[in-house]
Amino acid sequence: MKITNNIYFKVFSILTIFYGIFFNYFILLFFLTIACFLIYRANNKYIYIIISCFFITFFLFDIIIKTKHPNSAYITKTEIEYEVNEHYGYHPKKNRKFNEEIYYKNNLFKKNNYTINNFGHRKIENSTKIIDNCIIFHGGSNIFGQSLNDNETLPFYVKSSLNNRYNVFNFGFNGYGPHQFLSKLENNYIEELSSCSNSIIIYLFIADHIGRTAGKRSWGDKSPRYIFKDNKLIQKGFFSDFPFKIIMKLRKNFRNSRVFNIIHNVESVNKKDKQIYLSILKQIEKISKKKFKKTRFIYIIWDDIHIENGELKDFLNQSENIKISKLNIDENIKSNKIPGDNHTTKEFNLIIAKELKKLIF
Repeated sequence: MKITNNIYFKVFSILTIFYGIFFNYFILLFFLTIACFLIYRANNKYIYIIISCFFITFFLFDIIIKTKHPNSAYITKTEIEYEVNEHYGYHPKKNRKFNEEIYYKNNLFKKNNYTINNFGHRKIENSTKIIDNCIIFHGGSNIFGQSLNDNETLPFYVKSSLNNRYNVFNFGFNGYGPHQFLSKLENNYIEELSSCSNSIIIYLFIADHIGRTAGKRSWGDKSPRYIFKDNKLIQKGFFSDFPFKIIMKLRKNFRNSRVFNIIHNVESVNKKDKQIYLSILKQIEKISKKKFKKTRFIYIIWDDIHIENGELKDFLNQSENIKISKLNIDENIKSNKIPGDNHTTKEFNLIIAKELKKLIF
């Protein structure tokens, strides 16, 4: 009996291919190579031996490329623990203090502390007096202050520079985009801002946030997913919910292949992704204006030179903003240069805090 007519081989092939597609790219390539070779042996058609050689070439090329990357001399040991909110997704555990140690060549390089308040946000010591003037930061890890102590973050420096004229709040966290903040606004997770009447909302834009709001980043599965329905922006669960979970698994799997990414970059964004991202920013402004008596929006634009001409670029340019590219900041203090980290430094945050102070007043 030819192997192509063997029901067991067919069932095994289908199950293994599905496993490979969703969970292990390298198993997929390896099995496809074996399958094509066995079909060639059964049917004596050279097309299958050619295809098997093609698959094994992919397999070997990816393995070789992966082994060429040396291990980083930096090692980070962190205690940060997470929880998942039913609406806005993952966040650091509330009312906790986490320590983090960064080692360089097995020697302690830096120690960080992360204090999380009872709202799940990075703690800032605000005035105990009722102050209705507030500054609210939101965004990703650069706003949160990854690899920095509590007293080295941008929101902390802004708070320190304003002499208690404003209470300052840090809604940022690692891997976030603007979609977590929108979900908090829509679902009323803003108890921390109950005394705020006049608010300045500050968001640090990086181009990668577009991919995050589209679910095209490996770490964003427990994040709010926004879609258009009847031309209206709505939240539709998380990226980890079915059926979108299947797409997330596929992307995560094929992201491992350098060869596959030459053919198609799974992290690339399209026009629809940009429309959803821009709609999220606009919706934040719309809802915030209803939530607060007076609201002002400031955008810190990290990489404006990479934004293509279009609605998003027009929106950011027309908004009140600070463009990092215009400040001529020394590249040596812009990021910490730690491989796999590269977050902003305390020196960079001090510069931006001074720019914000000038803009606010």
